[in-house]
Amino acid sequence: MPAEPDPAAAAATAGPGPLARRWAALDPQLRTAALGRARQVYDIGGTGRAAWPHVDDVTERAIVAAAEADRGTAWPRLLLSDYARYWRDGVRTAYEQPAGGLRRRTATAALAAALHGQPYLDEAADGLLQLCEQTTWCWAAHEQFAADRRHVVPDVDRPYLDLGAAETVAVLAWADLILGATLDERTPGLRQRIRRETRARVIEPFLGSRDWHWLGLDGHLHNWNPWIHGHLLAAALFLVDDADIRTQVVDLVVDGLDRYLGSLPADGGCDEGYAYWWNGPARLAEALDLLDRVLDGRLDPWRWAPLPQLARYPHRMALGGGWYVNVGDGPARPSDAQPWQVLHRWGRATGDRQVIDFAASHRTLGEPAVTVAAGLGRAVRGLTDSRWFTQPPTAPPLPVTTWLPDLQLLVSRERAGSSAGLTVAVKGGHNDENHNHNDVGSYLVALDGCPVLVDLGQPTYTAISFTDRRYEQWVTRSQWHNLPVVGGHGQAAGRDFRASAVAVDTGADADALRLDLAGAYPPEAGCRSWRRQVRLDRRRSTVTVTERWRVDDPTGLRLHHVLAGEPLAHVAGRLAVRALAGGILMLTWEPQLGAGRLDRQPVDDPLLRDVWGDAVHRLVLTLPAQRTGSVTVTVSGGPE
Repeated sequence: MPAEPDPAAAAATAGPGPLARRWAALDPQLRTAALGRARQVYDIGGTGRAAWPHVDDVTERAIVAAAEADRGTAWPRLLLSDYARYWRDGVRTAYEQPAGGLRRRTATAALAAALHGQPYLDEAADGLLQLCEQTTWCWAAHEQFAADRRHVVPDVDRPYLDLGAAETVAVLAWADLILGATLDERTPGLRQRIRRETRARVIEPFLGSRDWHWLGLDGHLHNWNPWIHGHLLAAALFLVDDADIRTQVVDLVVDGLDRYLGSLPADGGCDEGYAYWWNGPARLAEALDLLDRVLDGRLDPWRWAPLPQLARYPHRMALGGGWYVNVGDGPARPSDAQPWQVLHRWGRATGDRQVIDFAASHRTLGEPAVTVAAGLGRAVRGLTDSRWFTQPPTAPPLPVTTWLPDLQLLVSRERAGSSAGLTVAVKGGHNDENHNHNDVGSYLVALDGCPVLVDLGQPTYTAISFTDRRYEQWVTRSQWHNLPVVGGHGQAAGRDFRASAVAVDTGADADALRLDLAGAYPPEAGCRSWRRQVRLDRRRSTVTVTERWRVDDPTGLRLHHVLAGEPLAHVAGRLAVRALAGGILMLTWEPQLGAGRLDRQPVDDPLLRDVWGDAVHRLVLTLPAQRTGSVTVTVSGGPE
């Protein structure tokens, strides 16, 4: 089957988009002058509690308490032996976790120092200098220059500009913004050192090369683009004193962000999933917001397609109770410590009440409105947002039906505004999406918001996670999704392997998605067609999955169902599962398929175990050995 055109590749070769056009239309002198005044955009009138009039006592106490707790512990140690583990045994986290801990501790101290000065100013300065003294800001998994030389020690004269470098320079930039002259008074020379390291490790590599893969010049655009460009923007505005260099950097940032914006689907979907939405589309929105503030509203990007739709993606993917529809590398129950103030401001900018309400549904009275967990820049933005601090909690909007035609993703629930009962999500698409799993046609079913038929989501990243060995990981393979096995074969990876004949029916009583999965399987599977329909019937409170197939070899046909929770009654034609949240889900199928085989799979990966517990199960149904056939599996809520 020939591959369909890649929208991202088309965007990369297209002409300038709305951001680039608007930027070019602005008077160059106005742009240059505005960029030079960027430090004034957050109107922080120095350090001390009076400089932060919007911050409530609960948030202030939480920041100071976190900084005080850090002061009683040793600083994270960044060791070569941990860095080298990526090449020695594939482990990334041994170095990335303490490196992240150093950034977080420094950021927390910077906020506490901005609120209260000493002793946190010394703590922040210690952290900032340690960041400057690191041999590299790049994470081992990305350090291509060292890998090309078969070294495990990065070359300080040839820094690699990756997410780690961008995250580090962001801490330096925002800390310099909020602490400013107080650092000069307490630690003269530190800000000059920060600027020197920023210039050598970030600014010069960015200006000196157009070969960085995350620029997307080859048409492959993903979340690295806005994530890194957004941090580069902050670095240019707050740490680059030369007006010409600052303008050069921002011009290239605008070019890169425009390219990413043009690659996004019109339906507002995110093929990297909800968890990566925060570091993809949300990073884009933050960068646009910063530019718009610097330009005193002259950019005004919020009506540009697909920004209004993109802001709706989080509440469209919400299942309830902190669970989300997760596709590809994303946890089904991600941390709730997200920068909800970013989404709140985005909803205000687009005038979308549902977006505002979903962000506000995560405001809890008596708990901090802003944390540093999502990054120092996001925290500073939130701490200066008076409307976020005065926003009362609201109920989350939960749409009854969401259909994203570009992403080919349907999310359907029994009733609008409630997680009660059944929710089903089913996807089409292809097997070369960003952070892809081989999962064309897979579906999940949640009971009262809690997934029971599940997509396992993101495993802990290792050295093989983004290589040609990616699909050696069991959770990325179609055999561990709710999909058929055809002739003993799972789905194949690549853009050519995709759904066809995709059709959706939505209505008050039922929603259904129909698609043919045959094109997702390799030729040797001999799959002529595999028509699947997934239908939520609201009147009967059931999800019915109907399979109709035509294959060359009728042997080795199986249906896999990946289950979270506790299997209960299991007999021919029926399985009851107690959900992790306590409800009971019933699966029923034709008795002639027998009881099926129930496999228990221990979960030893810490990321997966945090979501699903110590084990998941897989129900394997062996289908009739016939070249054409049809079976139906029905899912319903059972009695407690």
